[in-house]
Amino acid sequence: MSTNKMSTRRRFFGHAGAALSVPLSATAALAAEHSTGDGSAARLAALEDANAIRALQREYARLVNSGAHADAAGLFAEPAAAPIDASLRRLAADRFAAHEAIDVAPDGATATARLECTVETETAIAGGYTLVDMLCVQGEGALRAVEHRVLESSYAKRGGAWKIASLVLRRT
Repeated sequence: MSTNKMSTRRRFFGHAGAALSVPLSATAALAAEHSTGDGSAARLAALEDANAIRALQREYARLVNSGAHADAAGLFAEPAAAPIDASLRRLAADRFAAHEAIDVAPDGATATARLECTVETETAIAGGYTLVDMLCVQGEGALRAVEHRVLESSYAKRGGAWKIASLVLRRT
């Protein structure tokens, strides 16, 4: 009976040793993949850059929606030349539109993006007419419009952070 116990233990240790060596060999294989330069590090960097650009787009939309146009200009690479439309009141990504497209350049320093969105604008009615004056007194002295547009933008990485280089809202 002692022979049976001994062979069972040996078999257990043999199987356990093989099972314990699998994670080590898998780790070695992963390390070999990273050292071969198969591009996985570049793909990871591009995904991280795309996520940073999405966060920048969300921050821009949040600032525009809250009416903080001056703060939104701070997200641009050249804040003094930021094309902030004063009539822009609300900006939201379309939920049912085609997915956004973010293309990061291979050098990781520039990127372009295209996002379908819904834009709400408000333009004051100009003029000295009685009807316009009545509308202004009632709080309705503005033309409001909601329309679908495409946000086309380019980005530049400055000091390790992404900034908006240009931004255009095109009518579809």
